Amino acid sequence: MTLTLLLGPAMVLSVCLALGGTAEPQDIGTDFEMRVLDAVFPLDPGVSSYFARMTLRFSDSDTQLVAVTHLVYPPDPRGRAELISYSIAGLGNGSLPQFISKMLAQDPKVTAREIAAKLKVHVTRSPIGYEALERFVNELKSIRISPIFQSRVAVDEYSGYEFWYDAGQESVHYTLTGPFEDAPQDKLVQWMIRFRASVPDLLKAGSEQKP
Repeated sequence: MTLTLLLGPAMVLSVCLALGGTAEPQDIGTDFEMRVLDAVFPLDPGVSSYFARMTLRFSDSDTQLVAVTHLVYPPDPRGRAELISYSIAGLGNGSLPQFISKMLAQDPKVTAREIAAKLKVHVTRSPIGYEALERFVNELKSIRISPIFQSRVAVDEYSGYEFWYDAGQESVHYTLTGPFEDAPQDKLVQWMIRFRASVPDLLKAGSEQKP
C-alpha cells in the first residue's frame, strides 16, 4: 500500500508499505512516471506568435494536450485556436506504469530519460473552435487556488496532473494529484478532465469554423 502526503504545489512524499517484504518494482510512484513524461513530451511545441498557451498533462492516460490561441493579423474577432495532442505510440491509455515496471525489472538503475528514449510519441495538430475554447478559459478564470495548498493524505488510487499557462510575460505551473473533490486545487484537476473529454467537440467546432 502507498500512503502519499501532499505537502504543497510540487511536493509529494510517498511512503511504500510492504507487508512481509520490500516494495516491488511496480511500486514506481507517480513522481517517477511524471519524470518519464517530462522527458517524453515537449513543453514548447514550436508555436510562435501566440496570444496564450495552455498545456495539460495527464499521467492517467499518458497524454498531453496543448491549446494555443494564435495572434491573428489583421485582427479577427472570431479568433483562431489550435490543439496539439501528444500520446505514446504503441501503449494503451494508462499503461505506461507497466512499461516502466518492466524496464525497472530488467535494470533497477535505469533512469527516466533512458526509459523515455525507448518510447515514440504520436503528435496531431488540429484547429479547434475558438469560441468553445474561450468558454473553457472563462471557466478557468473562476477557479481560485491559494499558492499554499492544504496538506492531505492520498491512499493508493491517484494520478498525476500538470497544468501550465503561458501568456508571454507571465506563466504558471501546477503539479497536482487527483482526482479528488475537497481541496480548491481539485477544481483545476476536474476542469482538466472535462477539457480532455470535450476534445471531440472542440475539434468538430474547429472543422466547422470557416476561414
